[in-house]
Amino acid sequence: MNKTDIDVDKILEKLLSVRGQKSGKSVNLTENEILGLCIQAREIFINQPILLELEAPLKVCGNGFQILHNR
Repeated sequence: MNKTDIDVDKILEKLLSVRGQKSGKSVNLTENEILGLCIQAREIFINQPILLELEAPLKVCGNGFQILHNR
């Protein structure tokens, strides 16, 4: 199996199957599944535009990764 040939839906089902159970519940994923998820996520991020072209008026919420501290 190629590292990018993974069933993302099956992996999500595995991860979501422990939702609502006690914190720290383990989910067993194979190395190929984890690597495949990383590779696919990387490809998705690389294909996203770096610059967003937005039009005014625009509201920006948040503090930019906590660069500005709340007073």
